[in-house]
Amino acid sequence: MFAIAASVCKLARPIHVRLRASRCSLASTVMCPSARLSLLDVGGSPGFGGEFNELRSRFGKVTVVNSDARTNRNLAAPNVTVETADGCNLPYADKSFDWAFSNAVLEHVGDFEKQQRFAAELQRVARIGYFLSTPNRSFFLDSHTYLPYYHLLPAKAQQIAVHLSLGLMKRWEPLNLVTAEQLRKLFPRAQVDQVGPFGLNLIAYERSFPAEA
Repeated sequence: MFAIAASVCKLARPIHVRLRASRCSLASTVMCPSARLSLLDVGGSPGFGGEFNELRSRFGKVTVVNSDARTNRNLAAPNVTVETADGCNLPYADKSFDWAFSNAVLEHVGDFEKQQRFAAELQRVARIGYFLSTPNRSFFLDSHTYLPYYHLLPAKAQQIAVHLSLGLMKRWEPLNLVTAEQLRKLFPRAQVDQVGPFGLNLIAYERSFPAEA
């Protein structure tokens, strides 16, 4: 069983990397990064996987914040500062960064009330705009475990099913995936789209000013 799971993970890993790289490319298209602009990456992990390192490298100044200090031990590039902070209560003034960015974090912050706080903070600190990506609750396959409909199971059932995980998540933690309609409520001014195969992920982004502003 474990050998089969390992084989599936090995086969799925390139697909996962390509999907993340595709979202990175889309984020770059929206944000038009340059050495004149600053970026706040909320919940990022510099060095992990590497798919978003290229995006960060194109900004002049990058601040990565994560609530888990252990994650922040990862090596960062010279233009990246890594700090420990709560994404629902960011210690930065309004419009402190040109762009705010978050990938696959929203579903981890808690219930919808906490997600509202997270979304409000992301919008508050951004001067030009923001870009957020999160798994689509309406998609049948959970991207954390590669198990169908795992994210729709009750918590107690998830705690059992997670032991069958074929993905990166091997220990249970609460997940709260959102639909496109819910994401629009969190980011009412944003462009919200389904991306990836069959709408695997959702993105929300807004640009208040031209990228050169």
